[in-house]
Amino acid sequence: MWKEPGGYVTDYYTDEAVKVIAANKDRPFFLYLAHWAPHRPLQATKADYDALSHIKDPRLRVYAAMIRALDRGVGRVMEALKVNGIDDNTLVIFTSDNGAPGYNGLPDLNKPYRGWKLTFFEGGIHVPYFMRWPARIKPGSRLEAPVHFIDMHPMILLI
Repeated sequence: MWKEPGGYVTDYYTDEAVKVIAANKDRPFFLYLAHWAPHRPLQATKADYDALSHIKDPRLRVYAAMIRALDRGVGRVMEALKVNGIDDNTLVIFTSDNGAPGYNGLPDLNKPYRGWKLTFFEGGIHVPYFMRWPARIKPGSRLEAPVHFIDMHPMILLI
């Protein structure tokens, strides 16, 4: 079945995630939210694009506007956890599966790392990996060992 999101897909995914959180606040649940931003096609809302008028390169400005929408979406999800009274005892993981692609026409996107998505250079594999669970993980904790997306399941079992 074809589904039209009725707006910017990053905002739509966030809206749906917020609904899932509210509908499941009284029981354990798993929510996997894989935002489309900042994947191709590079598209942003006019409001996000206009808010970044200091970025002169139009392609970089659209990409940054997509990151802005992603950041807003993450903030809304975190706020939904708080509003529903479950933020303290909910594990939130923010990560990515790979570095940025080289085909976006933004040559400095992975700086200072060499390489792109689909390579084994640092630019292809170095990604954010944040975990938040105030009831179980001490704020400010750091793990210095390298980790990978595949490590997520055993790491969760250890917490």
